[in-house]
Amino acid sequence: MVKHYPRGHRELRGSFFSTHGPLDTMAWFSDHGVKLKTESDGRVFPFSDSSSSIIDCLMSEAKQRGVSIQTGKVLTTASPTNRGKFLLKIEKRSIDYVENVEADYVLIASGSSKQGYDLATQLGHSIVDPVPSLFTFKIHDSRLAELSGVTFPKVRARLKLENLQRNIPQLTHEGPMLVTHWGLSGPVILRLSAWGARHLCSACYAGTLFVDFLPETHLEGLKAILIQHKNQYPKQKLFNSFPPSFGFVKRFWKYILDREGMSGDILWASISNNSLIAIASLLKQCVFEVRGKGQFKDEFVTAGGVPLSEISLNTMESKIRPHLFFAGEVLNVDGLTGGFNFQNAWSGGYIAGTSIGQLALFVG
Repeated sequence: MVKHYPRGHRELRGSFFSTHGPLDTMAWFSDHGVKLKTESDGRVFPFSDSSSSIIDCLMSEAKQRGVSIQTGKVLTTASPTNRGKFLLKIEKRSIDYVENVEADYVLIASGSSKQGYDLATQLGHSIVDPVPSLFTFKIHDSRLAELSGVTFPKVRARLKLENLQRNIPQLTHEGPMLVTHWGLSGPVILRLSAWGARHLCSACYAGTLFVDFLPETHLEGLKAILIQHKNQYPKQKLFNSFPPSFGFVKRFWKYILDREGMSGDILWASISNNSLIAIASLLKQCVFEVRGKGQFKDEFVTAGGVPLSEISLNTMESKIRPHLFFAGEVLNVDGLTGGFNFQNAWSGGYIAGTSIGQLALFVG
């Protein structure tokens, strides 16, 4: 599990996920009528591929349990009282409305909302500056737009960043990749953006991406496949024929030929071995210039928040302020796509809720 958390993978190695882990979550949703599916890389989704399946299930359960959900209100300030409680100021933005509430316990589970960071700061916590995570790459290549919608089941992508004064861990990942009208996306790109989130921010989202489109075939093997195809189909035009084992669509093959400056109308018999070597080398290391990230709010999650060093993971209680608890993305924890951020939130929420319940029962 912890391998899927760019921030939090060290701290979460304890009993965090054993208290209420993925199997507990999956069993809960299955018991409540939500059918799930697990991808080969461990990502879990509702069988419907619709987030409303999860939302509807949670809202229905909250209603059945008598949970009061209030909307249109904002918790603007939180301060401790001299009796060990919390004074909360609640406002309505649309009308002149202020409500003061005294609370025995406070659980902040506000996601990446600035409101949660402000409340945490008011109650004595520090904040690791939030930066975007899990985003797509804008690529400087006008020809790439013609491949919009093309997917690759498995590539190996390596990111080299610019303008950094210090060395960073090598950012290399394998997985599916998708071409969009503005650049590159898909699980492998999202993983790179997540693990390199803070470094990418420091580099102003500029860098060089090296993509191996056939990671399971060595360069020499790729050369041999191309030479064999040349010998087998010498009279066919370059554009109309390429090794079927590549699994490419014609649009991408044309893109590769264009990048090498080769005409698709020439015959395979006319191609020199040096040209075949150049094609093989490009397929093994295709260079793309990253010149930004997806548009603002396209990001899935945020890296940053309340440092994990300031809370006790076995209870989710603040080490700074008794009876204050945190769960989810408000903490400096973020995971990859496929349910990992939800699992962090649900595990932390379960631990925090159980801890508050036990404290309340003991006091009562």
